[in-house]
Amino acid sequence: MSDQATTIILVRHGETSANTERVWHGSTDTALSDRGWEQARLVARHLAEAEPPATALYTSHLQRASNTAREIGKAQSLLPRIDRGVAEYHLGAWEGRRFHDLLVQEDFWTRIHGDPDFAPAEGESVRQVADRFADSMRKIAETHPGERVIVVSHGGAMALGLGWLIDGHYSSWKRIMNNCAISELILGPKPRLARLARLNDSAHLVGVELADPRDLGGDEGSD
Repeated sequence: MSDQATTIILVRHGETSANTERVWHGSTDTALSDRGWEQARLVARHLAEAEPPATALYTSHLQRASNTAREIGKAQSLLPRIDRGVAEYHLGAWEGRRFHDLLVQEDFWTRIHGDPDFAPAEGESVRQVADRFADSMRKIAETHPGERVIVVSHGGAMALGLGWLIDGHYSSWKRIMNNCAISELILGPKPRLARLARLNDSAHLVGVELADPRDLGGDEGSD
């Protein structure tokens, strides 16, 4: 295994109706909104014109991420590779619930902060999401040592995965990102050698209205 660190450019997908309606669409395969498509084109242009070129592009299988990735890929002649490990946090029976209802009726965030193994019926726990996301990041780093790789994922999965990789905590739910914002993860060959070089960079989206990622039900948000 190479001892070179990999630079992983994390991009949250473009806006969807779930973002504007404040509902949880984890595994729900929601389409990009018109503004989401515009955001995808803007981040694609920025990554192609203003940043060093990437050698590979990975994406969640969900269309809001894969369509964002296709725009990025077209701008850099990269073929998106599907990685289900970076898909969004699946809430099972609670999919489609409003964030306010999850907060007030289910006390959801208190429960996941207190118990990383709590999962709604047919859904995932924060431990499962963080572990699979972190595993994908490590595999990408092993496959592309010393390279620059773009990964298009989701707000909740990235927050949980970065909490585990950077802080060693499954529910450090404090890193929610804007749609099509860019973050930069430096990941070395050792599991604990990880750091954030950039977080939630949205400067390339000037002129496109952004939803506040924390306006999604209390202090937390996802999708």
